[in-house]
Amino acid sequence: MSGVPVQVCTECGEAAFPARALCPRCGARDHHVELATAGVAEQVTTHRNGGAIASVRTDLGPVVIARAENGIAADAHVELDMDGGAPVARTRPARS
Repeated sequence: MSGVPVQVCTECGEAAFPARALCPRCGARDHHVELATAGVAEQVTTHRNGGAIASVRTDLGPVVIARAENGIAADAHVELDMDGGAPVARTRPARS
């Protein structure tokens, strides 16, 4: 699993997505990238063609809009990945 790249400010620790030139909290320019690998789907919208998108609150904090796969429902815990440069949310496999 690769995850979704999230920008994290080196001054205050604020995580931001998408990437920004300045930190939205403190205005600093320095940042590093961490991978958001999981989160919770806050909302899911299904398009009339059957495709779906989800607003996912990542474990790092920011919300990512991602293509929703495998019938994700609101409040579902999901894994995040990138596919062709776009975020994708998939259901987490059941743990045994």
